[in-house]
Parts: sequence; C-alpha cells; structure tokens
Amino acid sequence: MTTIKDIAKLAGVSHGTVSNVLNGRGNVSVKKIKLVEEVAQKLGYQLNVQAKILKEGFAKTISIILPNVIAQQFSYLYNKLFISLNELGYETTIYLTYNTQELELQFIQKIATKRDLAIITVSCLDNAQVYYQNLAIPRDKIIFVYNRPKLAEKFISLDFKQAGEFMAKAIMARNYHNIGLLVDAENNTYAHVFKQSMLGKFKQSKYLINVHNQLSSNCTEYNKAFDFFRDPDIRFDAIVTSGIEKAHYIKNACYFGSQQHCPPIFTLSDNCYAYRDDFYQYQMHYGLLSQSIVNVIENKKLSPSIDNSYRLLTSFKSINNIEKDTINVLVLPSPTTEIVKKLLPHLYKKTGVTVNLIIKSFDEVHKILHNLDKYPEIDVVRVDIACFPWFAHSAFKPLTNLDVNLEQCLSQYSTYIVERFSYISGVPYAIPFDPSIQMLFYRKDIFNDPLVKRYYFEKYRQQLMVPTTFSQFNQLTEFFNQYFNPESPIKFGSCVTLGNPKILASEFLLRYYAHGGSLVQNDHIELNKITALITLREFEEFIHTAKNLDADWWLESVKQFERGNIAMLIVYMNLFYGVFNHRILPLTGYAAVPDNKPLLGGGSLCMSKFSGKDKAVSAFFNWLFSSEINEQIALLSGSSFTDNISMSQQVMNNYPWLNIAKTNYLNGIRENSINNKFYLDLPQIEKIIGHHLLLWSKQQYSIEETINNLNIELAKKTGELLNSGLTV
Repeated sequence: MTTIKDIAKLAGVSHGTVSNVLNGRGNVSVKKIKLVEEVAQKLGYQLNVQAKILKEGFAKTISIILPNVIAQQFSYLYNKLFISLNELGYETTIYLTYNTQELELQFIQKIATKRDLAIITVSCLDNAQVYYQNLAIPRDKIIFVYNRPKLAEKFISLDFKQAGEFMAKAIMARNYHNIGLLVDAENNTYAHVFKQSMLGKFKQSKYLINVHNQLSSNCTEYNKAFDFFRDPDIRFDAIVTSGIEKAHYIKNACYFGSQQHCPPIFTLSDNCYAYRDDFYQYQMHYGLLSQSIVNVIENKKLSPSIDNSYRLLTSFKSINNIEKDTINVLVLPSPTTEIVKKLLPHLYKKTGVTVNLIIKSFDEVHKILHNLDKYPEIDVVRVDIACFPWFAHSAFKPLTNLDVNLEQCLSQYSTYIVERFSYISGVPYAIPFDPSIQMLFYRKDIFNDPLVKRYYFEKYRQQLMVPTTFSQFNQLTEFFNQYFNPESPIKFGSCVTLGNPKILASEFLLRYYAHGGSLVQNDHIELNKITALITLREFEEFIHTAKNLDADWWLESVKQFERGNIAMLIVYMNLFYGVFNHRILPLTGYAAVPDNKPLLGGGSLCMSKFSGKDKAVSAFFNWLFSSEINEQIALLSGSSFTDNISMSQQVMNNYPWLNIAKTNYLNGIRENSINNKFYLDLPQIEKIIGHHLLLWSKQQYSIEETINNLNIELAKKTGELLNSGLTV
C-alpha cells in the first residue's frame, strides 16, 4: 500500500510537505503542490479519511434521516437542507427509513462510525435514547424534526396545531358536518398534533361533526383513499388530508372508484401556488424549516416562527356579467414582459379584461412619456426608477383614484422599495413591477480551488477572496485574464459592455459612487472633478484587462458568464434570472458589489393621466400584483421580488441570491432629485455621461478632457434636466 513516505521519496520533498498538500494546509508552493499531486496520482494513493477524522475530530459531514423523499414536507426539507449546508461547506448523506424502525437502527450504527458533526432526523423510533447512547455527537447537534420521540432534547417543527385549528375554522365556516380524514399514523408527532388540534377546535366550538378517520402508512395510503368511497350511501361534505399527495390519492380514488363527484379537499401543502380544482390549501413553509435547523448547527439563534398561510384557488366562473374591456400597456422588451404575456389568458378568465402589450425600447418609452398626452390610447406605462419622479405629476394618475387594493399590492414589498418605486410627495403613483439592484456574481468553484488560491498568493502575497473593493476587483480581473496570467483556469476575469452610452454610464457611476461621488454639487448637476478623475483612471485599468464587448445591452455579458468565459460579473440581478436552469448555477456565488453602493434599477407600472379606463386598469393591477400571479412570474424566470417570493423554497432554489439583494436594497443609489427641491430627468443626465465616456473609450479625448467636457454640457443643460415646476 502506498504511503506518504513513498510519495515524499519519489517527489523529492519532505514528509511534512506531502502531508500538507494532501490535507490542503500549510505554506506550499504551486510547483510542489503540482509535483506531489502528480506523484500521488501516479502511485494510486488514497487519503485515509477515517484516520484523518479520528485524528482531527468531527468531520464537516452531516447525516439526514428521512421517512421518504416523496412527501412534500420531506423532499422540500431535504432539498433546502442540501443547498444551504452545501453552501456552508458541509457534506450530507441521506438515509431513508420508510418508517421502519429496524432500518433506522441500522443507519444509526452506520453513522456511529462516521464521526459526523450533526445528525438531522425525522425519526420513527419511540425513544431518542438510542441516538444518545450510540452516537458521539453532542446532544444539541442531534436534531429531531417533525417527530419527537421520548427524551428527545433538540426538536424543531412547524405549527401543526395552528394548521389544525385553521382547518376546523374553514370547515365550520362552510357548514360542513360529514368529514373524511386521511392523515399519517398518529405515532407521527406532527400528524397527531394536526388531527387533535382540529378535533379539539370542533369540540371547543360545540360544533357537531361526524369524522370518518383513516390512518395511512406509506404502503397503504392509496388503498385507504378508496375506502372513503366504498359505501355509496356515505357522502362527505369534505375530506381533510395531511399532505398534498394524499389529496391527489383522494381525487384519483373518487375518479376511479366512485360515481360521486369528488368532495372539496382540505389539505396541507407547500407554499407554492398550484391550481387544483376544489383544493383548499393550508400552506406550510416546509423549506424554510431548514433554516432553523442550519442555525442550530451553526450555533446561531433560531429563526423566528414561520408564518403559514391559507388560500383557495377557485374554479373560474362565467364572465358574462363582467364588463369586458381592452387596455394598452407600454412596456420594455424583457423576459418578464414575455412571461406576463403568457399569463394574460388568466386575467381574461378572471376579469374579462384583455391586454395589448406595446413593446418599445427604453429610449422610445422615455420619448413617449415626454408627450404622453399625444398617446391617449396608452393606459398603463412601465416607467423606469430613473425617471419615475420626473413624470409622476405630469403623466400619471394617483392610484388613490382607482379601485386598486393598494394595501394588498404594496404590502408584498419592503418599505424602502415602496418609497422609491411607488410614492412621490406622499402620493402613490405606481406599483413596483421589476425592481432590481446591481450584484456581483462569481465562480465560487474557481475561487475555492486550492491551486488557484496558491497561484494568487504567490503573485500578490494576498489571500484570494471575493472582492469587497474595486481595487481588489480590478486586480482579480487581471489575475483571471489568461493573457496576463497563462495559469488562469478561465479566459477572463470579467467583461465590460462598451456599445451603449447608458450602460457605460452605469458602469462608471457604480464606481464613482464607490469613491463617494455624487451627481449633485450644491445646487447644480456636476461631477466632482477629483473623484471623477480617480474613478475614470480606475475604470480605464479595468477596461484594459476585462473582455470588451461591443454590445448594446448587458445580456451578452450574462451569456459570457454562462459559457464559462469570465470569473466575475457585475450586473442588475433581474438580468441574471434566466441563468437558473443553466449548468453554471451550482458553481455560482453571489455577493454585494464592491464597496456596496449599487445602482437601483428596474421600474414600476403607472396609469396614464390621459386614459379613461379606470375599471379595467384597476382589475389589471389587482390581478398582476396578486401573490398568485407574482409567484407565477417568478417561477417562470421573471423579475419579481416580494416578501412572499423570498419565502418560497422553489423560487429561492432558482434565485438563491435574493436574500442578499433584499438586505442590500437599502444601499441602492439612484439620484433623481436635487437638494430635496427639484426632480431630475436622470436618463438624460446618464445619456450625457455615457456619450462622453463612449468618446473617451474610442480614445477621442483624454480622461481630463472627458470630465471637463462632460461637466460643461451638464452645466449648459441644467435647466432642461430639472423639473423646476415640481418640488419634492
């Protein structure tokens, strides 16, 4: 058997050097790392992981024991645990017991040899003592979920008591008395609590109820569903199930085994919208439970109690009595626009309103907004955050004049987003449509590669880390450029889009704000010359080492990241949504932009002041900004960022960076007023900045000349760029 001594001898290095390389530690040069790895591979050496664990203590591994991964509550739990723990550097192993105690006992014995850091278990045992007796894991790291055996110390679950009580209330509200009940066996803590709290609520309310109870197990629950329809003389007002799978079994059993119409089904489900005829769904945040578990493992505070919710997606009723109408909505071309187009048939079925989407470029929309009175056919406009305040009073109707459920629509967004994207001078003119913020996306697999880390250290005598300043960002851009560093595992460190003045302005302003700059100087618009010069020189260094793209939008830069050509990308997060199905996502890390002063992006929907279709527009807004449609937009890869979305496991799996974006919105910048007195036509300002930067990028002017020319033009057009008749 090959030993470390054999490798050291053949490689011509010390025993300690080989040990450091194989264990990923120590100050070893790239040359020696490569040499040791090549020799170890040649000799067929395999590191004795068990011996390493015994020597160093607990491994960063976690075992997860579940009854199955078919039921939503278990599959969602595991999926979120795997993602969260993997991001923190833990390895997970899953064991499925199928509610068999013998299998669970066998798994405990296997786990005892592994020296896991923690164990997460949905146990089917009666007593937790067997875990404590057989495992060397600290008791507070043996976490029992959903089921609580006797003597179990650390237990985490959802509020099934509240769920049972709410189910009872919903049934009583509909005056249902003959009820079927299909739940898991009562030795499951969550099933027992759910059932008893529901029955207890009936008893407390002195409500007469006739309950036909069926307890299921994995292998019998489909058969049990048919038992509800065995006697044709028994008809149920409703059937209650403890999981969506059981609800589907009831539907199937009625379809295949009964001549009756299926009764309404009240069921626990996940928190994603899914239309099911006559399903009353009490939504449990199965995935978010995992965050509480991760917090225990990481010795953090438990997450606050998870808010569950109740909803019913009803069948469509006839729209014959609804006043049908058509409205025209002016929007930008975007993935979100295409997704809204897909969902518009649902709007018609719900309200009778037909929507005609008028898709124009940003510049075309901006031009139309300046003359909106000449376009009375336009009813709704998607207005960018950059110019929303400028146009609010002159072009849009206050939403208080419409029959819009503003509380419902706006309550889904953070206070900061509502303030920036909805209100002007205390008046609501808009509802956030696709609010966005700039973020840093990077290849975490490359940043975590030990050999790459060592290369970086030898070159700069610094640790390789995700950049927190633009100086670091520029240095990493050069390091990952194969022209400057042939050892780079990737072609370029980053890229820059040079084909559009607006994009150039955004690239520059992001760095300008990072250096403490501002567009407003006293009572006028002007770049601080010293700050602008520093920024532009730094930007020049970046352009010199980044991949230059002659494109007119950011989508090409996103494609470069998808193709694996660049290590880092700064882009508005809404432009990154389409990546979620790509192979690159599991390799992607995300962070705040360097210096954490990102630009706000995206926009809102407003009603034109010159439209008379208040009822149809109100119906459109109430539909589009409902939780139901908001989630569908997110699931279809659209830009939708609400508090409800950030609580949806499926959405968060697709867009794991949303939580970071949510906390960074407060740092977002978009200057659209001056001295709290006047509004700015910010797109025009950015166009001027971008125009001069474009000339500079083509080497027509020096850095100093560019800043001077830019400020001269801003000074000349200050009056045009201020909405002098409207104060903040």
